[in-house]
Amino acid sequence: MKKSGFNKGLFFALVIYISSCDGFVPDPIDPRLPVYSESGKNQAGALINNIPFKDHPRVTVFGSPSGGFILNQADTTLILQFSLSEKNKLNEIKSLHFCLEKLTPEDWRDMEKDFGKKFSFENPSIKGKIIIYSNDGEIETLAESGQITIKHIPASKAMAGTFGFTAEDPTGKRYEIRFGRFDYLFQRF
Repeated sequence: MKKSGFNKGLFFALVIYISSCDGFVPDPIDPRLPVYSESGKNQAGALINNIPFKDHPRVTVFGSPSGGFILNQADTTLILQFSLSEKNKLNEIKSLHFCLEKLTPEDWRDMEKDFGKKFSFENPSIKGKIIIYSNDGEIETLAESGQITIKHIPASKAMAGTFGFTAEDPTGKRYEIRFGRFDYLFQRF
């Protein structure tokens, strides 16, 4: 009986090691998503209508991480955008775009404290949307309700956080984005 437990432990350790070789570290609660981190791993993930989508560290031909970007405009607007793909369907890509406008110096200070600062999509200065790409073009759908939490970690030059929201596109299709998390290097442009 003990040998069986040892073999299972060895198997799980091997799975974690192999999956970490490509930079992806699974979440211990839901291994379909990347673990939440605050160290600039250039990764993101979320359940979109209960299907796991993720963007995890990859390197482009130019040697820089691909995936999301974080753009800060004059300290009053913060834009976060990243593309998530379903692992088994590489052609199914959904882009998430967040725009936080009218940020104050206090907002920036709050983003560096504890778990960061929470922003509600019910605030008109805070916008979240999901963009669905298909052969027919793209459909942008704004968040109806939900929130995003952002933490700025100056020591690692990272921006990390969590998000979740609901949205309904013009055709009536509903999107439920849950357990969203991101961790990207942050640069001011």
